[in-house]
Amino acid sequence: MSPTHDLLFEIGVEELPSSYVPPALAELERGVRDGLTGLRLPSGAIETYATPRRLTVVAHGIPARQTDHEEEAMGPAVRAAYDEQGQPTRALLGFCQGRGVDVSTARRVQTPKGEYVAVTVKHVGRDAADVLPAMLAESAGRLTFPKTMRWTVGTEEARFARPVRWLVALLGDRVLAVEAFGITAGRTSQGHRFLARGAVEIQKPSDYLGVLEKAKVVADHRDREQRLRGQVDQLAARAGGRVVADPELMEINDFLVEWPTAFAGRFDDRYLDLPREVIVTALREHQRFFAVEKADGALLPAFIAVRNGDDRGLATVLKGNQDVLVARLDDARFYWDTDLKHTPAERVDALSSVVWMEGLGSLREKAARLEALGGWLAQRLAPGDEASVRRAALLCKTDLLGEMIGSGKEYASLEGVMGGHYARRAGESEAVAAAIAEHYRPRGGGDDLPVTDAGSLLSLADKLDHVAGAFVGGKVPSGSEDPYGVRRAGNGVIRILIEQNRHLDLRDASMEMTRTLFAADSDLPQAEIMKKLGEFWRGRVEVALDDRDIAYDTRDAALEAAVRPDDAPRARPGWIDPADALARAQVLSAFRSDQRFEPLVILFKRVANILAKATEKLPDALDAARLTEPAEQELLAALEQARAATAPLWQKRAYEEILPVLLGMEHAIHSFFDRVLVNAEDPAVRVNRLRLLAEIRELFLRGWDLSKVVVAGEGA
Repeated sequence: MSPTHDLLFEIGVEELPSSYVPPALAELERGVRDGLTGLRLPSGAIETYATPRRLTVVAHGIPARQTDHEEEAMGPAVRAAYDEQGQPTRALLGFCQGRGVDVSTARRVQTPKGEYVAVTVKHVGRDAADVLPAMLAESAGRLTFPKTMRWTVGTEEARFARPVRWLVALLGDRVLAVEAFGITAGRTSQGHRFLARGAVEIQKPSDYLGVLEKAKVVADHRDREQRLRGQVDQLAARAGGRVVADPELMEINDFLVEWPTAFAGRFDDRYLDLPREVIVTALREHQRFFAVEKADGALLPAFIAVRNGDDRGLATVLKGNQDVLVARLDDARFYWDTDLKHTPAERVDALSSVVWMEGLGSLREKAARLEALGGWLAQRLAPGDEASVRRAALLCKTDLLGEMIGSGKEYASLEGVMGGHYARRAGESEAVAAAIAEHYRPRGGGDDLPVTDAGSLLSLADKLDHVAGAFVGGKVPSGSEDPYGVRRAGNGVIRILIEQNRHLDLRDASMEMTRTLFAADSDLPQAEIMKKLGEFWRGRVEVALDDRDIAYDTRDAALEAAVRPDDAPRARPGWIDPADALARAQVLSAFRSDQRFEPLVILFKRVANILAKATEKLPDALDAARLTEPAEQELLAALEQARAATAPLWQKRAYEEILPVLLGMEHAIHSFFDRVLVNAEDPAVRVNRLRLLAEIRELFLRGWDLSKVVVAGEGA
């Protein structure tokens, strides 16, 4: 058995922004993992470590040599490989020479394109130390970052997030000849920039963490975060409280330091009359401080900071941090006091001076649209909240005119939240204030949804208007580009509807949200815009179902249905109501494990296939008097029975009860096909039978287009 060794690869850099580190580390791991597979060097566990100054991957159990490999290579056609005497032609000789095989090993193989020549090429494995360097250099060079720096090494230009200063590449105790960024790898890493400045030697991969620990570098970011969390929690307890939970801030601090030392500070409790969100933001955004709260959630006049070093000179560091924080809080105090001089209602008219989106009017015009759209939504989803939604819609953008949001860039993330505080101070109802505070939620995929009904409706109105404005204004997202956050707004709409189980017809909503915009410009290509909006919404619903692990064919079966809400005369696409689409998809997904699932799909496809081949125009209604054959009458009876049984179930959205009822028509449908000629010579009889099948298909399509489902045995 071939001996194995551990592989260590470290990229040493100038300090990386903390947000760059986790994605780069994951990308490096994928690159090395895929690279090892491509090199036929199977490995054991692969571990990654990172600090602001290093990205490291360790792969365990790398064999000393590649595995041998045989490759089947297809050569020229036989007619071109041999001459009339059966001797190899130059084409065959050249092919064999290029593959490093003797011409006598060539054999003839039959392919769909005719008879060809093939050879077996044996690749003898090379030493791992010979093939790894190029792969490691390539993996490092392919790392991507939001922004990169360029620098010159000799005559070459290097690119990375920050300049690369050293490389370590070891296979066991052997240095690998990796060359990247104008640097040749060795076994020399670097200790902590201040606590243990200088080079440290890594003899073998298993020494890595221990050697760096002695050099005041906790290289394992998971271990470092655990230590940091322990220090922070301990200091918060000493201050009489607990840390305000913030996993993102913990990760940021983790990737800002190599040797974490947490320390506690305090600020004057006179600032505690500021809104909680303002204080937490002042602590967090610039200083990366943790806020501390009591058990009841009230903030304490305390914070916890993290230093990249030990506790020497900590009093001086603490004073400097406290001085900076006081300046931040004084700014916040000024913004808050200034903003309270004007109520939100007093600022409404001033919204006219602020452009919302280029070519789409002012924020005042947007507020008017939100009033109308919010009221329209409330009438359909929560009539009791209409007044609150309309009032909140009028006021919700006024905080953008205040000092806190307009002047204090670090508080820009508090849009809406501050508006809620200003509304409360001005005497607006709690429902209005809460709706204003919540109407930006969710800001992203992991953000919380609005809690109140009024907040959810205002958020829907705001995001629907944002999407409509983007499409009308020609700012449609394309490819990976979405500078106006249109997809994010659309995803927020779908999340609210699905996760709060709110049933909204997106086509009706699209008509309502574009109505005012179209009225303002009669030259707009309305049909084209509405078509694109429909495609956009279907795509967002599709993504939402994918994110919830719905199989693609189950998803399509639900989205391609022709639903008839409340027995409406006109069918609507299955994606039109996202919450309903998810419910139908989940029921169908659960039914796939039922032994009756495949017969149900095959049953539907048998009906659909017959109808797909029909060229005649079907009558608008079925003529029951023409159904004289016993099998026809049996099928009509089964259909009417299924309709009667499912009618209340469609109304209740009891989809899990509907599928078995539809399957109850199985015997009658198969009997019909076996005993009745659908394509009868009499045209009237033929189209009437097709009409009967069409009505069966329409009953299925109210919930699912099962022709989209892929199952075994479809030819039955």
